[in-house]
Order: sequence, then structure tokens, then C-alpha cells
Amino acid sequence: MPVKRPLCALLVLLLCLPLTAQAKDAIPVTMRMTPYQAEFSFSIPDQEYVYVTYDTRFDTGEMVLYAPDGNFSGVCCLPGSGTAMKMGINVYTLAGKALVRDGANTVADPNPPKPAAGLEQMKAVNKITDMELVPQADGVHYRFTLPGRDSVVIRYSSPQEKHTVTVCCGAEYVYEGVLAMPYTYADDNVTVTVLTVGSSNQLYQETVKAYYQPPEVIEKAAEGRLSGVTVCIDPGHQRQTQVETVPLGPNFNSTTTTTVGMAQGVITGRRESQGVLEIGHLLRNALLAEGADVVMTREVQDTFVGMLERADIPNNAGADFVLRLHINYRSDNSIQGIQVYCPLSSSYAQEVADEDTYRVMGTTLLDAMKASTGVTKGNCTLNNTYVGNNWSKMPSFLVEMGYMSNRTEDLKLACPHYQMLLVQGMVEGLVKLSQLRGLIDK
Repeated sequence: MPVKRPLCALLVLLLCLPLTAQAKDAIPVTMRMTPYQAEFSFSIPDQEYVYVTYDTRFDTGEMVLYAPDGNFSGVCCLPGSGTAMKMGINVYTLAGKALVRDGANTVADPNPPKPAAGLEQMKAVNKITDMELVPQADGVHYRFTLPGRDSVVIRYSSPQEKHTVTVCCGAEYVYEGVLAMPYTYADDNVTVTVLTVGSSNQLYQETVKAYYQPPEVIEKAAEGRLSGVTVCIDPGHQRQTQVETVPLGPNFNSTTTTTVGMAQGVITGRRESQGVLEIGHLLRNALLAEGADVVMTREVQDTFVGMLERADIPNNAGADFVLRLHINYRSDNSIQGIQVYCPLSSSYAQEVADEDTYRVMGTTLLDAMKASTGVTKGNCTLNNTYVGNNWSKMPSFLVEMGYMSNRTEDLKLACPHYQMLLVQGMVEGLVKLSQLRGLIDK
């Protein structure tokens, strides 16, 4: 199933075109072409995830697909390809190995859009002053007026897709519609440029953030494996952070200065702050379904939560555990795995557990996440590096859930299915930790 649900309209006419599969043991790709989109399917039995790219003269896109049985399907959204033209499609492993490479011809729209009838003739305006761009679940809604021009070209792009469309005005030279972006990740930059037809003179340009709708908070289960347990979820970073100099820990005679940097996907371009927020919301609901009480240090990107505040929130809430969610980055893009960091010699940490016990707890959480995701690499480390850990009065774990610098893990971390595997691993780890701490029956 596709990672993101395509939103282009499915028309009646279907034209089946086979593609030559180049991967060993792969069944040939089948494509069904309609105006403005192409459905495709193929089977690669030894793959659960694949990375797909496609392109025409006016549309390019990329997506991650997941299929536990190796039977993949998806849709290429082609809003700019209203006439017949060549389309290429490529299938890769997440590591970048080519599996399938072929192409087909798009299908022309038999009834292309036309300007509204009866437009008043007037001098063409060369500047848009009333543009409205509103990100929403199916793309970016636009509305503007441009007297004297009955059609314009709109180019819009994100790190995952680019499209060029010619749109026609409605009555009174009003332009309105939705720029479909089914494969753009939440909170990514979307740049919209309006140009004249033919001469391509720029009339307007603006960048907005792609829409993000967090899952609705579910009702806490009356009974569950984690009933009576309070967990604080701390999604690391935020969209705009600030440099802080804060005490390193309650018993340290030193300070540390935070940085404003964060990881960013080497392939997806996603920011760490958005990825951990998505996983944090999924984890919140999974814990509520187990009967736990949940506190979050942040629930939106547009906020600022300081380093000491990230410890104060769980401390004041009387949390039993705090999970600090992060995603790693290294200059060596071959490094993979999940890392769990625990506090070492903070006086608060020593009141929680001795070093050996803390290591057992961190390893317990890590092993549960490895079992859920199939990840084999990663370690539990105790150190004095992280302010939030040092100031926590309960078991605190900074979890680096993978490496955005590694293309395979970067793509997986953007996939909702893999995000849920990480969540399931953390839930199972918290159940075991709650048993170790005597908070629930074994």
C-alpha cells in the first residue's frame, strides 16, 4: 500500500500498458493510464519496502511503498500532463539499488479546461495582489484574481514532487483550485510560482508549509497493560529553536550551550522535529489504548520548549517514565541503528537507579524496539551529555530512532507503517520497564 494516499481523480478510461521488470524474480509492472494520473502495480517477493520515482515533462514525484507480501501498487499524480507525453518510472530498493526502469505514454484529457465564457475584455494585469494560499490535506488551495489574463502557468514544488500546470480563470478573472500534492510530507516547504503563458514572466511566488493534521487524541482505555502508569513523551526540537546556556545537571558545576541544529533527511529532506512529532502523536495514542496516562512536552511545531522545561514538565506531572524522541545524523551515511541514552552520574538519576539497573532498563527498551522493527544495530549508552536526562526525577531515555543520514532509514522513518513499528516497540518496552519497576503485575 502507498505511504500517502493519492488524491488525483480516477476517470473512466483505462489503458493497460505492461512494463519490463528488470529485477530478478520480479513480475512485470502493469500500468493503467487515465488523464492526469497513472496507476501501477508490480510484485517483488523479496522486498517489503520500495522507493518509486516518476517523471514527465511537467510532473515529477517520489514515494515509498510498503507491501508485506511484495505486491506493490500506487498512483502517479500527473496534474500537468493533460496531453499525451512520455512518462518514466523507476523502482529502487530503499538503499538505492535499481529494480525496475521503464516508461509509458500519458493519456490526453479529451475535455481540457477552458476559461470562463463572457469575460470582459481589459488590459492584462502583471501583478497578483490578492493571492490566498491555504495548505490542506489534499494539497494547497489557491485563490486570486488576475484581470485581463484568461490563463496562467503555476509551478509548484516540494522536496518530493514538482508540477507545472496551466490553469484557466473563472468568472471575473478569478482563479481558484487545489494544487494536488499527494506525496509531499507534512510541514515541508511548498513553493508556488505563477507565470504568464508563453513568455513565462513571473507574476507571484510564495512558500508555505505543507499541511499536517495530527491524529485525533483517543480516549484512554479504562483497563490496559499500562493502567496506573504515567508516561511523558518529549518530541525533540521544534521548528524554530533558540540557543540556551543551562546547568548541565543538578550536581554538576558546569553549564552546556545548546545548538539550533537538527537532523534532516538525506533523501526526504524531512526535518527531525516533524518526524519525532509524528511518532510522538502515534505513541501517545498507543499508550492511551493501553490505559496509560500521557503527558507531552509539545504537540505542535510552532512552539519553543527549553531544555530545563523539558525536564520540568515530566517532573511536575509525576511521570513514571519519560521518552525523549530524536532521530540521528552522522557524516558517515552507512551508519544505521537505534540508540538509547540514559543518564550516568546525575544525582537525580542516581536516586532513580544505580548504573547497572539503568543499563538494564535502557537495554530492555532498546531490545523491544529492535524486536518490533527488525533493526539489529544499536546500543544503550549511559552518559552525562543530555540535560533533559540529567534533570529527570524518573527513568529517562533519549531514544535516537534511526539515522536520517542513512537513505534506507531516512525513507523508512517517513513511512507510517515503520513509524508504528517503532511505536509498538516502545510500548512493549514500557510494559517490561513497568514490570521491572513494580508498577504493574508481571
